[in-house]
Amino acid sequence: MTPERTIDQAAERLAPLERAAFAAEWDLATDGTPEREEAAEEAQVALEMALADPALHDAAVAAERAEAALVRRAATRLRLAAAGRQRPRELTERIVALEVELRSMYANHRCEVDGRTLTDNEVDEILRTSTDVELRRKTWEATRTIGARTGPLLREVAHLRNAAAQALGHRDHYAMALAHDELDEGWLFDLLDGLDRDLRPTWEQEKAAIDDDLRAMLVLPAGEPLQPWHYQDRFFQEPPSPTVDPLHEAIAGTDVLEAARRYFSDLGHDVDAVLARSDLHPRPGKDQHAFQLTVDRAQDVRVLVNLAPTVRWLETMLHELGHAVYDLGIDPELHWLLREPAHILMTEAIAMLHGRQARDAAFLERYAGVAGDVAGHPANDVVRRRHLLVSTPWIQVMSRFERDLYADPDADHSARWWQLVERYQLVRRPPGDRQHDWAAKLHLAVAPVYYHNYLLGEVTASQLLGWLEAQTGASSPAQAPAEYGRLLRDSVFSPGASVRWDALVERATGRPLDTRAFVDGLTR
Repeated sequence: MTPERTIDQAAERLAPLERAAFAAEWDLATDGTPEREEAAEEAQVALEMALADPALHDAAVAAERAEAALVRRAATRLRLAAAGRQRPRELTERIVALEVELRSMYANHRCEVDGRTLTDNEVDEILRTSTDVELRRKTWEATRTIGARTGPLLREVAHLRNAAAQALGHRDHYAMALAHDELDEGWLFDLLDGLDRDLRPTWEQEKAAIDDDLRAMLVLPAGEPLQPWHYQDRFFQEPPSPTVDPLHEAIAGTDVLEAARRYFSDLGHDVDAVLARSDLHPRPGKDQHAFQLTVDRAQDVRVLVNLAPTVRWLETMLHELGHAVYDLGIDPELHWLLREPAHILMTEAIAMLHGRQARDAAFLERYAGVAGDVAGHPANDVVRRRHLLVSTPWIQVMSRFERDLYADPDADHSARWWQLVERYQLVRRPPGDRQHDWAAKLHLAVAPVYYHNYLLGEVTASQLLGWLEAQTGASSPAQAPAEYGRLLRDSVFSPGASVRWDALVERATGRPLDTRAFVDGLTR
């Protein structure tokens, strides 16, 4: 069989299975019933077992010797997708069953505080605005209660994922996942170590300023140590607002959806069909988080969000539609195996590039209808900078914790979690039994070995923005949307996965990915 026929047959076999699995995943997220859990599990197992076919993997390896570069690249993508699935059916079935069960647990979890059931949006509002420290404590503690249910299952699924990886000759699942994702583990942790070194003095100074702002808001004595519930995000992965931040009030009267739609339209992306397929508003039984999903590697692109007229949901809407327009911008003539972003970190970079516009003065005036004095308020620059300074140590925690989780699933992960939180985020471990705090984070279950891509995405977004500004003379997409849209579509989106991510970054920006633009933007 020719290499061309090998990849064509693989696409013919896998495309309908992937489409069915993604559609079932969407159905489960929009209405987490037991019937939809079962359907999602069956569809995912069918896809996994097709990828587990040794003949498919061997054919991909053989096809990597093709003369045509695009055929070789498609074969490599196929091999990478199949390599980690070479495991017995019973192991696949148990892993998928646990993943679906965990996803449903997180989607259906609701916090209970003083006999009241809270949505995630209500939890966020309490942590953002309430000056009742005891209510904040109870609410924060309620966000951790799911960990007692998910923790044992997370340990089990880590053992099973490790068993599959070690049978294939890998140290553990973490090492295998990075290798199959075309990332070098040494390079990744050298980058993380470098960012910690380069940003540590700036972060310590900014963290002290954040703590002072929170003491003022909560009327706490100067110098009093803060607890995790004093922060305005349940994991301190987002920064608290400055003492004076008029944008929250301004956005409360904004049509967040229309602002995002008009922005992407000016960039050259018609997202009306995406929005028509999407699930945009909160309701019982629906996943309270946010994600984007392309069901068919073509035009069936959707986003799930739980919109409210807040700055957070404006940023999230821009972020998820950023993922969507990347997928829509991939050359439709590419082979099915190549009709994906070049890498997870690349689609995260685009999502973050657009998400940053939620605090951009030009965007706020032009698209959100915010008055000039509010759009240009100094608080926006403070929050935008703080967002990156706060999220970087949080991602350090997640990346290092997850590597440790797979190194020994039975270890004392409570101790390790808080050791990392104290070391990188500079947040104290609170009193009490903290055995399952780590298991409250859904990404460990539903997006394993993924979190580092958020930080790589931010680093890449900074490098892309520097290149775009040099090309257009405009410092943000809102200032020159047509030019930004065209450059990103032609240089980043269109190639899809036909080019490795590192080669794509270098080809687009003129240099390999590095942290210079990211660090300079935070320390100068």
